[in-house]
Amino acid sequence: MRMLVLTGTMALTSSVLAQETIKTKLVSGTGSDIEEGPAMICDGDASTKWCVDEPSHMPYVIILDAGTPTDFAEYGFVTGNDTQDYPDRNPVTWRVSGSNDKQNWTTIDTQENDRTLRDENEQEYRFKPAKKGQFRYYRFEFLKMADGTRIQLSEINLHKVGRTSIKTTFVSGPGNGKEGAAMVSDGFFYTKWCIDEPSKMPYSIVLDAGTSTAITEYGLVTGDDSHTYSGRNPRNWKVMGSNDKSNWKQLGEVKNDRSMRDENEQEYRFRVKNAPAYRYYKFVFEKTWEDTRIQLAEIKLYK
Repeated sequence: MRMLVLTGTMALTSSVLAQETIKTKLVSGTGSDIEEGPAMICDGDASTKWCVDEPSHMPYVIILDAGTPTDFAEYGFVTGNDTQDYPDRNPVTWRVSGSNDKQNWTTIDTQENDRTLRDENEQEYRFKPAKKGQFRYYRFEFLKMADGTRIQLSEINLHKVGRTSIKTTFVSGPGNGKEGAAMVSDGFFYTKWCIDEPSKMPYSIVLDAGTSTAITEYGLVTGDDSHTYSGRNPRNWKVMGSNDKSNWKQLGEVKNDRSMRDENEQEYRFRVKNAPAYRYYKFVFEKTWEDTRIQLAEIKLYK
């Protein structure tokens, strides 16, 4: 199963990121412009970017040197600093390979027509490679962009560790039985919460993290038959935290989300920035893409 991981803005100079990110150097890349050339892809500054539009040189290639043979848990693409003003420059099809001699390459991940990256400025989206291995050099080949042939990215990051999952227990939510709200925290992707009761909207799910814990991300997992029964993914929602289940603090809000697709058992992660520690987390789903029916396999929390 392919897992899509996306996160929000990160301070690329923070000590946390420095500890978990592998420092890389550019070996080679498509493009020659100094100001927006390939060297910008690993300079540690999200305000600079690599931007190229040279169709004759496609696929566009970036090769990074990790210094010594090493593996990584996740790789991240950071969107450009003006992606909102100039949309459709994000990659949608790419291949990642590893090598120790820059001659023999092993494919460790491929993504085709992936629309996870959104037209937002300086946002990092993480992906888990399908395969792992100890390699010094990593090659990123970009074969297709959202629209046209121009690509831009601020950074390509290699992360040593992924986020840590928080075990939660179900507190409350609408719906009972084999497709009731409790299914979102049972640990199984093949079970799901599915409900169509307009009188109970907005649908609210409350989860217990056990102890007060600050989350950095949360994941929404699509249902096991989302491809067959499309339009049931959430569209608008809010995330809130509390330590007493009475006083709630809003931690984030998503409107008109189009990143979640009608695919079975796919996880989409969303970043929560600078959140205090809370024991209870509430997800308030205000609108779906198909009238009032919603379905999710899991809601996951990460620290």
